Amino acid sequence: MGRKKQAQPGIPAEDLGPAAATLPPAGTHLLPLLLWLIAPEALLAAPGSAPEPASPDSDPPAGALPGDPVAVPADPPVPVSAPAGSPKAGKSGSLSAMEVTTTAPGESMLPTATPIESGAYGEPMNVLDTPRQIFPVNKTILQTEGAGTQGFFDAVSTAFLSPGSTAAAGNNLVFAPMIRGMPPLGFINGMQMTMQDAGWWNLPWNYNMVESMDVIEGPPNAVYGELQANGGAVNYITKQPYFDRFRGYVWDTTGMYQNYLWGADIGGPIGKEKKLAYRFSYMGMENGSYYQYQYNDQQNFYLALSARPTDNYSVDFYSDFGTYNFNILDFLNRPTNQLIDNDLYQTGALPPAQVTFGFPNFNTYAGPLVPISLRSTAMNPASGALGMSGMLQLVQNAVIDDDLRIRNNTFAFYIRSSLIDYAQWEDIDITGDYEVFNRTEVLAALHPEEALFEQHIDAGVELGFQRNLDYEGVSFFGIQNAWSIANPNNPALANPYLWNAELSSSFAAGIGNPLAFGGGDWPIPSAPPGWYFEPLNGYSLTEDSQFWEVAPFYQHNIHFTDQLTLLVGARATTLFLTAQTPPGTPAFLSMGYDAAVLMPMVNVSPVYKPFPWMTVYFDYNWGYTSAVGVMGGYTPFYDGAEFRLVNQLIEGGLKFSLLADKLYMTTAGFSQDFYIANMGMPPTPSYIKGFELALTYQPSKNFWARVQYMLANGTENWSGMPVGPFQFQTYSTSTALAQGLPLNNAANYPPGKYAFVGWPDQTLSAMVTYQTDGGLGATLSALVLSNQYLDYSYNLEIPTEYVINARLYYTTPRWDFAVNIYNLTDNRHLWFPYGPGVTFGREFNTEQIVAGLPFWVQGTVAYKF
Repeated sequence: MGRKKQAQPGIPAEDLGPAAATLPPAGTHLLPLLLWLIAPEALLAAPGSAPEPASPDSDPPAGALPGDPVAVPADPPVPVSAPAGSPKAGKSGSLSAMEVTTTAPGESMLPTATPIESGAYGEPMNVLDTPRQIFPVNKTILQTEGAGTQGFFDAVSTAFLSPGSTAAAGNNLVFAPMIRGMPPLGFINGMQMTMQDAGWWNLPWNYNMVESMDVIEGPPNAVYGELQANGGAVNYITKQPYFDRFRGYVWDTTGMYQNYLWGADIGGPIGKEKKLAYRFSYMGMENGSYYQYQYNDQQNFYLALSARPTDNYSVDFYSDFGTYNFNILDFLNRPTNQLIDNDLYQTGALPPAQVTFGFPNFNTYAGPLVPISLRSTAMNPASGALGMSGMLQLVQNAVIDDDLRIRNNTFAFYIRSSLIDYAQWEDIDITGDYEVFNRTEVLAALHPEEALFEQHIDAGVELGFQRNLDYEGVSFFGIQNAWSIANPNNPALANPYLWNAELSSSFAAGIGNPLAFGGGDWPIPSAPPGWYFEPLNGYSLTEDSQFWEVAPFYQHNIHFTDQLTLLVGARATTLFLTAQTPPGTPAFLSMGYDAAVLMPMVNVSPVYKPFPWMTVYFDYNWGYTSAVGVMGGYTPFYDGAEFRLVNQLIEGGLKFSLLADKLYMTTAGFSQDFYIANMGMPPTPSYIKGFELALTYQPSKNFWARVQYMLANGTENWSGMPVGPFQFQTYSTSTALAQGLPLNNAANYPPGKYAFVGWPDQTLSAMVTYQTDGGLGATLSALVLSNQYLDYSYNLEIPTEYVINARLYYTTPRWDFAVNIYNLTDNRHLWFPYGPGVTFGREFNTEQIVAGLPFWVQGTVAYKF
């Protein structure tokens, strides 16, 4: 089952670039082979031959403190469904991206069964009482849609997380889904991952360490803060140790298109007193792809240790290490309506030496339309990336008395990676960035006899430090439409190894030229020869910076009556930062600054419960955010405006728990205003307004269903600006041919108001599951997306589309089996934009488009012990 990247005939592997030259050999994977061989024999064994798994309690294990993550066993849990409004129910399920444990009959899938202590508001709060649209996601939901089996957020599975969740299908090196058409923030056990730019962190996401997740639509609150503009946040709860008994499982996932994943997970108490426990988890991935030349290999190792030495003190240690070798960078180029509707590709190419922006006109060298395989990509196989990541986290909780608790959370993250994409021309060298943050909170409760009203207070300070030294070259970024995947007029130019911007004479003219874009291209000191960076390429790219953060915060939740509460919060994030051009910059181009900036934040949320089963809420969030460099640091440009990007949310909603807590429904209307940073001119005001509805129905222990819908319209307001929005090609390739225009004109549209591109105004998803008492179950799910325009002239369009998935599974006390069937109807007219909404990548929507996966099947087997 191994797979190696293959060199083209006559081209040695060492010439494929640094990523290819260092690609490790494929493994033999004896564990998956053994699992698949012995699994059928296990099915023939007597049902009573294996002991029944222990049924864990729904409450936290003995010694756990209020709000601590609940350890969920690998065996299918059977928690009791909590009544609406109850804050004491345990987590209803957990997430392990590839583990095949299934929903046991009786497990509650209702969000009201899950207490939330996350990036929403910090204190334990039931979903019904939380004044925000928040969606707990357990492993059952993600496994059903196959999230994580590609190693990144794919567009289909991501849409089932929440009504506003979407994936940047082309820009897939992100750590969380895009939310309401905007970038996300990511948290791990409540601590923000700040080393990212608009959700982009230059590596595939690591699902191995994740137990469950909460998707929060809209900006986080004052306790957790925000450094970057966002449409919401995802808080990942990592895998927890087992205090009750030893548990373990091994698993393998194998699918079509060279889809290979495998892993093991063990954990249990240490010592007879069971006050210390551990959890270790490993995942290996060696994925090929439906898409030509793509691959994604990962090795991830996770270790957690927890101690409960007394009833009043707990300490939890989490760690993770991952290695990555991948090439998932490029897809089909030259999107046209003919390609979208009829799979016809517009051909025609210039010799690589003549490739440049905006010249000559395409009709002088265009070829005919030809049918094309949707597996094709405009990717140079020599492109690729390597990386590693590491995480350490220590969470301490001390209960002073029933009304006073102290929590300290220390979080450190490290990233080292290198990436080169010859066809699109982008190279990035992240030399070893790290962040260290510590938050200390005092959580206090006041009662009516001493403070007139019941009150909950969460106050403290967050301290942090981040160091970035990152090089990025983008002088020929967005040249993708220059290459012709098929080229009947001159077949030699369809050789993918010629799709290399470095072969262009225009590119060569910028090397060492301080008058070229970004101050010219200069060798990256820490990278191989042929890697270049521009020292002055904008707010969001090359960076050499460090900052200290001091952020005091205060949150107050006042319960005037059992029906009326008011939650208010404030935060004052101060950054003391230094930024300059990095080593390797010629002295005459060097620049930098030192600054102290204040970014305040406030939130106000009144909540009214006319009935125990109904909540009416309003939420107002306002704060400053900042424009950051390629990995969340700061570039050497400073004018102050990039630290005053207002992010404002106004939201009102209704929540219901009906039919004796068997139906949960939430609906909200929202309006969010934010700003897009620009170099050399004021930020662009933008907004999105919408309505969303979600419901979960579970009338019995064997059946559950989810439905989610969102209607939202987004606008970028470039009125009064010198120019409008930018794209690397401001028309489709077919328009360039018809009107005698050049490809890759890299220009701005005129000033005005523009609706979001790459964005469906309406999204509908549904999921239905039935499982017998004997462990046999099936799920059917569907996703519908309204039409999406790719250019700001609104001529290039993805029509309304749908996809249907299915899942069959069977579980026994020792074995689990699952078969996922994606795109059940084999819909071949399934397309996704490179970048949705105002996320990074929308500039490429006329240069690249992602063809959805066709019918494909994936099987998983797991053995529990």
